[in-house]
Amino acid sequence: QRAVMGRYCLHFHLLKKCPRCVFQGNAVVDGEHVGITVHGTHDATVDQNVVWDAKANGLYIEDGNELRNTLSKNVMICSNLRKCAVNWVSGASSQTAGIFMIGMSNNIVENRIVGYENGIWTPGSFRGSGHGNAFGKVCPQFYPFGEWRGNTCHDCNRFGLYLDHQYPRRVKIDEDGFLVDKDSCKWFTQEGADNGVVNEVRDEVNWHNIYVGQYAIGDIQFINYTSVTSL
Repeated sequence: QRAVMGRYCLHFHLLKKCPRCVFQGNAVVDGEHVGITVHGTHDATVDQNVVWDAKANGLYIEDGNELRNTLSKNVMICSNLRKCAVNWVSGASSQTAGIFMIGMSNNIVENRIVGYENGIWTPGSFRGSGHGNAFGKVCPQFYPFGEWRGNTCHDCNRFGLYLDHQYPRRVKIDEDGFLVDKDSCKWFTQEGADNGVVNEVRDEVNWHNIYVGQYAIGDIQFINYTSVTSL
């Protein structure tokens, strides 16, 4: 039901801490508005699902306060970009991805994305104040990543891996991922110490995308990164 907020094919909706929440082994075919969404939920698992031609996004982490969810070994395929790159709640059709993450502090492990407008997109500055229930209570651009390892993006129309503008920092948050100290989003602590925290992106493979990378980032290391025929 595009573009109605919350009308997604599979949807963890505002469940807070939910380690027993699992989407595993599902097939989402020709979804009209996002394949799988994790929204306001923590510690959930989205594993070994196949998303085929879902419009807008394959997987969507929605508000920006989501924590410790694991997206692993999922496959998101767009067979024809004209099917998937559509206007949705985010706006323009160029704002779509195989994995569209506003909640950054999650585990992204061994996923495969093919043919979307962007492969894995972390639009931290674009959604700099969060979204929905988290609006004004988070600073996604500065939340640290979880485990990030072994993902592959290929034949995407714009970026494969697209980290946008990310600067992970030692943000101070509560158990629901909301800021308890907005100053913890800043470059330095009040005492003048560096507030950054180094994140690792391991074993990524990007091939035959138009672009791959980001505009500007800090405190992120790429380890065993491979890019072939991508700008």
